[in-house]
Amino acid sequence: MTVICSCASVKINIQNKNLDILNTASTSLNVLFVDDDTDESYLFNEALEHAGLNINLSRAKDGNDLLTSLKKEPLPDIVFIDLNMPYKDGLEALSEIRKEERFQKLPLIIYSTTKNDFHIDSSYKNGANLFVVKPNNFEGMVQIVKKVCTIDWKNFTTPAREEFLILSG
Repeated sequence: MTVICSCASVKINIQNKNLDILNTASTSLNVLFVDDDTDESYLFNEALEHAGLNINLSRAKDGNDLLTSLKKEPLPDIVFIDLNMPYKDGLEALSEIRKEERFQKLPLIIYSTTKNDFHIDSSYKNGANLFVVKPNNFEGMVQIVKKVCTIDWKNFTTPAREEFLILSG
């Protein structure tokens, strides 16, 4: 379904979830993508380009690199964090980030191949805003990236655990 809108925001329903969506055509969004897999980083960048969003993408290779990146200003608008990384994994980094007051409103999205309840529950309890399961195809990745990057994060509240998980399709 294609929706053309000249308004500042629009509401859509994703898997029975109502999310406020911003019109990002003129707004540049700063996204930090954290993953040790360079191929995954490349595909994520390609998905952003295909989604037609105005995004400035920066990368971190692991949890330690993420924490170093967050010491710099300005902060990103959204952070996508892979779970399985060397040195400091996504859950460890998430937990450390949420301990700092200045990062309480920073949108942190766990982006992983796992659907394991332990990881999803741990991400929720440690303060992730959403848990996104990496799609197994490029079109699904484009859809997910577009959905997450167009959420009105300034007015977003983390959903109940039952609605915390986002799948493509």
